[in-house]
Amino acid sequence: MPHAAVDAGLDASSPEKEVMAGPAKVERVAVAHDGPAFVVRADPEVAPRLAFLPGVCSNAYAYLLAFPEAARAHGGVVAIDGDRPCVGAPGFRSFSWDAKVQDARISQAIQAASPGALPGPVTLVGYSAGAGIGEQMAERWPERYRRLVLIGAPSDPSVRRLAQAEGVVTMSCARDVPGRMKSAAQRLRAAGVPATYIEMPGCTHGMLGEAEARLGEAFRWLEANARKVPAPPR
Repeated sequence: MPHAAVDAGLDASSPEKEVMAGPAKVERVAVAHDGPAFVVRADPEVAPRLAFLPGVCSNAYAYLLAFPEAARAHGGVVAIDGDRPCVGAPGFRSFSWDAKVQDARISQAIQAASPGALPGPVTLVGYSAGAGIGEQMAERWPERYRRLVLIGAPSDPSVRRLAQAEGVVTMSCARDVPGRMKSAAQRLRAAGVPATYIEMPGCTHGMLGEAEARLGEAFRWLEANARKVPAPPR
């Protein structure tokens, strides 16, 4: 069944500061030689600081509709759909498990969203298969993907792959894999990687529960607790 993003649950008491006036909007941006990217902007002159990868047979646009305010408050987000069609589900796509391909696609999407802006490190938010691919990318390019939010990963997050991360938030719907994701945060902390677990209530795999509040909490935690990791030698 294709994933769906539901139950945004905006936390009106959040202290997060809006950067652009009016409600946050999800924009569709054309990307050369690829499908469109979907963007929530914090500043039109600054490249997004978050990147989102959904899972199998997913629709990135639908997910962004669930947390645009949290994304904007923390630097903006660019999201991409998978690079392969989902058979029998028009409009939904899946990712090939090729970290190099997905890294290039994210870079192209950021450039298309903010032409001329200097891209910097991004916080990678991955759901399900997107979380698994995100681990690969964090291992190969730790200088680019320094902080991660991993939601409902298909297998136990790897301490080895995430060893160089500045910080990791693991997340799960309450009716998905909370035990797996909570224990992953514990193992990461034991290995010296700043990590915490945040649970989304009232949802199962492929959904987002109270997304504005819970993802906003995740982004704030990373900003407050991430360590500074020396850049690897060139």
